Amino acid sequence: MRSLGESVEYPGRGLAIGRDAAGVPFFTYWLTGRSPASQSRELVVHDREIVVRDTSGGPTDDLRHYTAATRGDDWVIVGNGTQVSDLTALRSQQPDLQLALRHLTYEPDPPIRTPRITAAATITGSELDEVVIGSARAYDGAPELTQHPSLYTSQVAPATAVTTTTYSGTAAQIVTDGHPEVVAVPFTWSDLTDLVWRSLQPSLRVAAITVRLDTPTFAEVRSQHR
Repeated sequence: MRSLGESVEYPGRGLAIGRDAAGVPFFTYWLTGRSPASQSRELVVHDREIVVRDTSGGPTDDLRHYTAATRGDDWVIVGNGTQVSDLTALRSQQPDLQLALRHLTYEPDPPIRTPRITAAATITGSELDEVVIGSARAYDGAPELTQHPSLYTSQVAPATAVTTTTYSGTAAQIVTDGHPEVVAVPFTWSDLTDLVWRSLQPSLRVAAITVRLDTPTFAEVRSQHR
């Protein structure tokens, strides 16, 4: 099992949700970008919402600017696009993320067809229950079809997380990903942002954040920006 904080050259956007070496629940979210528009972004933290915001003064683009995380008293949703707001609004009617993911498709950015990656969990003290992570990605070889790989676990053990990224190749040759995997987290949550940040290519990294989840709001975070 590889450790969280190991990265390919160009992961695009990525997320992980789990518990650190001390059992503290957390999620981590990171952004990389090739173009000036993709690099001109920041993460803005509110009590129960984290927003990816433009810093250039240019027009808003739903593929780059969106709510990346929301939470309630005992739940959290995190992802790489407008689906986070949509799933939050529908949560009372469809709390099962694996079913909700089936209604999503990949981003309309041909020829890349970036996967929409999403994770959700129920928070009970320091426990994470009913954890789901998955994506909506173009099926390899038949992009008119949408594939929905996902991973479910009823609980997450300490020093463990589930993670996925939009890409798994290089900046010159993008390879779409979106496949979830389990990783080791032999660190404390407060160290994760720096570990992820250092693993990203300096010319491509945009922002990264780790949020502690055993508090009622997004009050305890560690973040980095370019």
